Amino acid sequence: MRLKTLFVSLGLALMLVGMLAVCESTPSMASTYTPVSASYISTNINVSRSSSSSVVVSVGEVPSHQAVGSTITVLTTTKGMTLYVHEWQGASGFSCDGTCAKTWHPLLYKGTGTPTSTTPLPGKLSVGTDYLGRQVVFYQGYPLYTYVGDKKPGDYNAPLADNSPWQLATPNIPTGL
Repeated sequence: MRLKTLFVSLGLALMLVGMLAVCESTPSMASTYTPVSASYISTNINVSRSSSSSVVVSVGEVPSHQAVGSTITVLTTTKGMTLYVHEWQGASGFSCDGTCAKTWHPLLYKGTGTPTSTTPLPGKLSVGTDYLGRQVVFYQGYPLYTYVGDKKPGDYNAPLADNSPWQLATPNIPTGL
């Protein structure tokens, strides 16, 4: 009985120390909130001067939702809007239509030839056709989308989670399905 009491007491003490450590190391949200767009860093200043109709993708930085003060390199439109991919796209015939299409807008391609980026990318840009027959820009086999909740360049408001099929489009994303 004494051993059981000792273990319970030790467990409670460790839990209390852990909770205190988390409380002291986690800044309050009210004192650290920074609007997402204020942290946006464009790495492609001369995008608007490009004369090629095939330039549709750029690269930028958005604040990390997981590591305070750090950024994530992402693909963006040439206007700086964050791009996303659906990692299950193509598997089991997934198609972003109906409600999905009201929330996620495909990056449509109106250029000629192969789409290009303002910055050299390690992966491949291509063009595919969506369920409505429109030409859509793909990166590494994934169609690229913008999120309806992103209102200005550098916004990253999509409700993403580690297990969500929707993820940020990053330059180093592996080849899709």
